[in-house]
Amino acid sequence: MEKGMEFFDSWVKSQKEFLETWLKSQKEFLTNWTESMKKMQESLTNLGVSQEGPGKEMGNLFSALFTNMTNSAKAFSDEALKMQETWKITVEKQMEMGREMARNFSNLFEQTAEKK
Repeated sequence: MEKGMEFFDSWVKSQKEFLETWLKSQKEFLTNWTESMKKMQESLTNLGVSQEGPGKEMGNLFSALFTNMTNSAKAFSDEALKMQETWKITVEKQMEMGREMARNFSNLFEQTAEKK
């Protein structure tokens, strides 16, 4: 039964490593995405919009739109990361519970085998 527990432990370890790598890549993606939205806004607002009249008004509206979009994207990214972290913790707890159950069954089978 020790071999079974070793296998289970190595499987849990690989799953935890996968979850950590996945979460890290999601964080990096969402951070880079938000930063690219900000840079796009800056480059579009610096195109040389007229400083007077309708051009100025349109530039201000455009800037407000992109600011709102960037803030919304940041809020979405933050909440998505929180959900992913919660999911990762939940899966890790389930794997630990599964390991404990496998160990208990292993002990039960060993005790049963000893009685025979």
